[in-house]
Formats: sequence, structure tokens, C-alpha cells
Amino acid sequence: MDYNVYRLSIKEYLMLLAAALAAGGMVSYLFYESLFGLLLAPVFFVLLKKRKIHQEIQKRKITLSEQFMDALKAVSTALLAGYSMENAWIEAQKELELLHGRESLMYQEVDEMNRAVQMNVPLEHKIEEFAIRSGVEAIASFAEIFSFAKRSGGNFVQIIDATSHRMCGKFETEREIEVMVASKKMEQKVMDVIPIGIIAYLKISAMGTLDILYGNFFGICFMTVCLVLYVGAIYLSERILDIRV
Repeated sequence: MDYNVYRLSIKEYLMLLAAALAAGGMVSYLFYESLFGLLLAPVFFVLLKKRKIHQEIQKRKITLSEQFMDALKAVSTALLAGYSMENAWIEAQKELELLHGRESLMYQEVDEMNRAVQMNVPLEHKIEEFAIRSGVEAIASFAEIFSFAKRSGGNFVQIIDATSHRMCGKFETEREIEVMVASKKMEQKVMDVIPIGIIAYLKISAMGTLDILYGNFFGICFMTVCLVLYVGAIYLSERILDIRV
């Protein structure tokens, strides 16, 4: 599986299409008071599709990172208990089955690694391949360290144990940051809705106030600029809150 690629299901396509049509209808009524806004529905669909794919890829990578850390802890524990590197990954597979089940991402990856090792494929090659497909920085770093240790004949127990502790510490820091900014993300979602709410309130409670902005060239240009700034502000706020360690 290439974790940098996500294919939408038919259900997800239909939901995005409905959301794009709803956004187009909202823009038609609030920004242009004309069916002209519906022409923007395909644009909204493309933006929503791109956003959905990005979110799902990031969600899958976070899940994979969490499960990879559990696998790394299990490998480190098995090595400290005297297992060989190959047998340590077999023990990690058993641990992943207990923690996450056979359908989990990391269980399937470790299962594939162990099957390949039984067919005399070098373990470091499978880990490097997995790191490339995952697109996760922590896994890529581990693959480099693992390959270096394998070539140099270093002390695997100490290297893997130290790497495991360092990566797990970094991962915990990322999770703490995620918790800290969770409230800010909720505030951001509320702020995203407020401009639309203000326009809707003015149209409903103060009829005629916004009439000067509809049905003329200046009004169309002004509302188009407002719409672009609004969408840009949403994009910028999401980028600001997308904190990486």
C-alpha cells in the first residue's frame, strides 16, 4: 500500500458532490443572489476533494505512526529479552495482533515483512521499502538507522532501544501539541462560519441592506473578492494550525 495515495469511495464522492452543490447554492444566494454561483460548484468539488484526500492521508499516517511506535516498543522489548532481530519482529507481530487486531495497518506490514524474511529477503530491504511507501518521517529515520546498524555491525539492542525511546518521546510530544491546539482548531471552525452567518443575518433581518451589492458589475466584483478572501482565510488558518515537530 502506498500511504501517500488515497482513493475516495463512491460514497465519499457522492458526499463531496452534495457538499459542493450545497456550497454553490449558498454562494448563489448569499454572495450573488443569482444562479451564477452554482457555476462555482465544480471548483468547490475540486477543493473539497483535495482537502478530503489530504485529511485522510494524514489521518492514516497518524494511525500508522501510532502502531509503528507500538511495534518498535515490542521489538525493543524482545531484543532486550534475548531474541534475534528476525524473531523480535515475529514477537512484535503477536503484540500488534493483541493491541490492534489483524486488520490494522502495521500488523499487515509486519506480517508481510516476516513472510518475506522467511523467503530469505533481507529484513532491512523490507523496512526500507516500507519507509518509502509510508511517507512517515519517523519510519524513514528508523530505516536509515537500521540499515546503518546492519552494515556497521553495531549493537542492535542498544541502537534499537535508544532509537525507540527517542522516537516515542518525539511522538508523545506531537500528541501533546495536538491536544493543545485542539481547542484552537474548534475556534477556527467557529470563526469559519461567522462571516457566512453575518451575511445570512443581514439578508434575513435587514432586507434591502445588501441590495446594492447584487445585480451590478461592482457588486459582483466586490462579492467575488470577499469570497476569495474568505476561502483564502480558511486555507491559511488550517495551515497555521497544522503544526509539525
